[in-house]
Amino acid sequence: MYESLIQSIEALQKSKYSKGNKKKLQAVQSALKQAGRLFASKDKNSKSESIKLISFRRTESGEQIPKILEEFMNDFDSVCTSDGVPVKNFSLFSVTILKIINTLDADKKRGLLSAHALNVIEKLFVKYPVQYTKRAIWDPLGLIFGITELAIDAERNLSRPFELEKTIQRPLVPFMQRYHMECDNALLEILNEFEKMPKFRLTVSIGERHKEILKKFLEQAISELALEDKIDRAKNLLLKIIFEETDVVALEHYNLLKLCYSDKELLPHLVKIAKNMERSNKRFANTIIDEVSNL
Repeated sequence: MYESLIQSIEALQKSKYSKGNKKKLQAVQSALKQAGRLFASKDKNSKSESIKLISFRRTESGEQIPKILEEFMNDFDSVCTSDGVPVKNFSLFSVTILKIINTLDADKKRGLLSAHALNVIEKLFVKYPVQYTKRAIWDPLGLIFGITELAIDAERNLSRPFELEKTIQRPLVPFMQRYHMECDNALLEILNEFEKMPKFRLTVSIGERHKEILKKFLEQAISELALEDKIDRAKNLLLKIIFEETDVVALEHYNLLKLCYSDKELLPHLVKIAKNMERSNKRFANTIIDEVSNL
């Protein structure tokens, strides 16, 4: 379990087998200790049990951290319950994985490890429902951030695009829907939150790829809204496009509206709303409304 993993890393650092890996192991140990609260209740129940250390005697130095990561993911799975897992725990879990993987050198092996970690998270989502508090913000954002960064790391190191499955997107739908319904522009709002939020001591530049992945999350969330909510939000976006005085801002609203185009349930209503919408004098807004009307 977790305590065994921590003590095993401490023993490894003191042994000859840690040669060339000491700084990386120190960073991994620090990340794991910050994740200790994930296992607090389990540790209380197992204190009386003798701790068996994990042996790294036959493990090559390049495989030590991947082995530690696998042990950590298995340990987390063992403390999850069928009743569900708080989103704050999934958030800490995903960010800890990211911190561990970030200690490795950039190469194909690291890319495969990031892809494997996303596959593990996906399977955990299927086994254990994600539990949200009513107004949770930072924890779901941390989870989305962790998943997004792992996806970017996987495709960067594998030199090919990495597509997130819908099964890993679906547990984030309630949070993304709330942002879509309550914010002027959910996509920009979340990107701004990414910029402001603590990066968990990670050096990260929020860029265009983050935006593209978030669009996928939003598209999935919008498709699962009730039709009435879809229509209300689409109408609101069209109004913002028409009456926005700044072209750049209007274009951002339009880019968000385009996520609705693939929704077959909403599309006929979207066209009808656009055709009945009062036209503004701005040629830019009129051009957009004409485009929507011709879908």
